Amino acid sequence: MRDTHAATEDAAADDRRTFLQAIGAAATVPALVGTAVGDASSESDAPEPIRSSDEIVPITHGVAVGDVTATTAVVWARAEREATIHVAYAPIESADNAGYERVGVDGETDYTGHVRLTELASGTEYRYFVWAMPATAGPMSKRPLDVDELTADAMPDAIEHGTFLTAPSATEERSVTFAWSGDTWGYGDDPIEPPFPGLRSIAEREPDFFLYHGDTIYADAQTPAGKITENTPLDEALEIYRDKYKEMRDPPASVAERTNLRELLESTSVYTVWDDHEVINNFAGPIEPLMPEGRRAFREYWPLDRDEDAAPGDSNRFYDSFRWGKHVELFLIDTRQYRDPNVELDSKTLLGREQREWLKDALADSDATWKVLASPAPLGYPSDSWATPADRTGYEAELLELVEFVQTEEIANLVVVAGDVHKSVVGAFDPDDDGEFEFVEAVAGPLGAPSGPADEQYAPLNPTTFFAKGEYANFGTVEVAESGEAITIGIYDEFGDEQFTTEVQATDIDPGLTPTDSIESSFDEGTDGWLVSQNGGSDRPEYYETGGNPGGHIGDEENQGGIAWYYQAPFSYLGDRESFYGGTLSFDLRQEQPDQQFDAEPIEGGDVLLAGDGTQLVYEFRDPEQVPGEEWTSFEVPLTASVPWIDLTSQEPLATEERFRDVLADLTVLRIRGEYRSGDDASYLDNVVLSK
Repeated sequence: MRDTHAATEDAAADDRRTFLQAIGAAATVPALVGTAVGDASSESDAPEPIRSSDEIVPITHGVAVGDVTATTAVVWARAEREATIHVAYAPIESADNAGYERVGVDGETDYTGHVRLTELASGTEYRYFVWAMPATAGPMSKRPLDVDELTADAMPDAIEHGTFLTAPSATEERSVTFAWSGDTWGYGDDPIEPPFPGLRSIAEREPDFFLYHGDTIYADAQTPAGKITENTPLDEALEIYRDKYKEMRDPPASVAERTNLRELLESTSVYTVWDDHEVINNFAGPIEPLMPEGRRAFREYWPLDRDEDAAPGDSNRFYDSFRWGKHVELFLIDTRQYRDPNVELDSKTLLGREQREWLKDALADSDATWKVLASPAPLGYPSDSWATPADRTGYEAELLELVEFVQTEEIANLVVVAGDVHKSVVGAFDPDDDGEFEFVEAVAGPLGAPSGPADEQYAPLNPTTFFAKGEYANFGTVEVAESGEAITIGIYDEFGDEQFTTEVQATDIDPGLTPTDSIESSFDEGTDGWLVSQNGGSDRPEYYETGGNPGGHIGDEENQGGIAWYYQAPFSYLGDRESFYGGTLSFDLRQEQPDQQFDAEPIEGGDVLLAGDGTQLVYEFRDPEQVPGEEWTSFEVPLTASVPWIDLTSQEPLATEERFRDVLADLTVLRIRGEYRSGDDASYLDNVVLSK
């Protein structure tokens, strides 16, 4: 057996030799000999050599590399005080192509710095070294490290180092592997404290990169660094946010020796996404007063480079795409900064118009075999974001717009990776119910926060669930084969033990729309994705295998009183349905008890509600006999302005053909009234058909 102490000494010696080779080669480049070194022709301008590690300013919280491309990368570090942070780097296989960069840091950024490395070789593993030296006269007049005089004990302790892999170029056929998870430290009444084994397990897998997928801190939970609340003064918030990031890298000794985050960040590169707890729970965009301070700290403490017009770490744009060879493009989106508040609106946005249009254009323009969309919150699992139960104020209209875009533009091989909900769930979605999956989604996490039981995926998207598990810490992995023919998704517990793995072939995802003359739900095999709206705590109908007209059917009941409740159609009925103008909507209804009838107020939705393009249309049955009885009653509603549809969003009381067509062309809501009886009630629905 090899002596561990001797192995450690050998590794340190190798690091020192590699560092000396890298910095020696880099010393010939102009960046090293400019104003920082002085004019070589004048001995009086040359700095005094640094002969002791005591004169090196400590790097306090490790190092990280992020937002890697085929030719660039950003190195992050934090110095103990005002200093110049220096970075030397070279391919592991050879120091001949070494480079050197630096940046000055001060208290304005809490002594954090971002150094962009350029002209890197694609698909190449690099080693880098980071140290800091005292500041002297000007912002770029910093004394360099005199390598020849560096004492042996100064390396590697005083000089941080790590490795990363650059992305293959867009034409290179290379396999790609990455891991993702999030949600670490400080959530709930009894928070899980470090160390977090999942971070170590990810590092041991040696992925090409790590996607740190939201809630990288819990600013609003009590930890030694403090706690953000809605009453936290703005002038105190920034320091709490900063301290949260520091403790995630170096926890107080009274809590743990390590979190394992530093070790992971030293072993591979990272793409970091934020979610709500980087600011405060469920915050919504610019209306949150604390957002600017939370955003600033996030920007300071992660190696971000997503704006070509800004220096790394200087931009508030957190969305971008990153290409990894011929087969993979990673799309990072920001679902917090631009979102509308969680209140009742006809149409709300998570992304904001500019980011939404960027995402659609970027997906359409990508020729990567696999498009991997990193969404902090799942598209197909209920949360406070894309998909919510029907009684809540969700963002389904924007979700529908993106799903319809994927279908009409035929965005091939879309895979969504997500976090946020503290569950591991893998599934695929067929929202138009044509037998072909439009996209696959995998949800992973948490790494260090409590996890509850897994719930069902979002029914209106017509999911097929491959795997669902909660109440444990976990992370996910993605591997794309060199051929690009398949993508493998894995879920692992925090100790690296496999929980689930599946291989998806490129032929398994076909997002094209299939023309249809009718859309129907017979409920013979399930609820077909229908929801219940406006019924207090109920949002999913009950399914009955028998007793329908004929076969299966759905139903719901209510005993809380209040406004009328409705059955709400899934995504297969929605989208561009203008071609159905002049057609019909038919369905069968029955009630448990037909007495105590009442008319639903039009503003609640009448008997049938259609919404889209900012317009709401309501249809009401005028015949007093047209109410469901104890036996099945059939209804047929013309989809035309030639019968009286009430336009709730216009000065004109009745819908015009133009308004009706606009609604159908952007149909986001279809609801059928389920409650006809005052007081306690129960009703049932069957045989819904939308036909031309």
